Amino acid sequence: MSKLITCLVTKISESNPEFSDLDLKKMEYGLICAFDEITKLIPYFIVFWIFSLQKYYIVALIFFCPIRLFSGGYHAKTYWGCFFISFIVFFMIIIFGKYIMINNIISLLLLIVSFIFICIFSSVDNINKRIKSENRKKKLKNYSILITLILIIACYFIPYKFLNAAVISIVSATIMMMIGKINTSDIIDMKR
Repeated sequence: MSKLITCLVTKISESNPEFSDLDLKKMEYGLICAFDEITKLIPYFIVFWIFSLQKYYIVALIFFCPIRLFSGGYHAKTYWGCFFISFIVFFMIIIFGKYIMINNIISLLLLIVSFIFICIFSSVDNINKRIKSENRKKKLKNYSILITLILIIACYFIPYKFLNAAVISIVSATIMMMIGKINTSDIIDMKR
């Protein structure tokens, strides 16, 4: 698929010479990322739909992905590593969200702790794609905080049967961020 995307970007560059090499590389990277995500999300949906868990999957997507997008976190080294780790994360969110009841006070405490961790530790560098400017890092942190706050508030406006899945999604995004922070720090320390 990478070759197809490269061909597409080449055709775009031929018909639009105003794009710089940097613009074309960004376009190619964005298309590859979008394709990678689509090729994960659709099979996951099909699997969870087969088991009549697709509504929980959608809740997990809504409450996990926006935080993850801005806060960053752990990234597997290969596509298939990412595919299976992401599937396991969504599977656990859905199973715990559907079958384990969390007391409202504990849910609130988990959300508060997650929000505090997001405020302190986001945005996490990805070893493959570093956040180069402090300004961008600050913007990503602010977006992470705002998105997390909005999603925490939204938890209490969704049907109650999905509340656990929403809370566990936010906590999972925070945990993945913390794992990414630890992993990135270890790799940076080894390079020194």
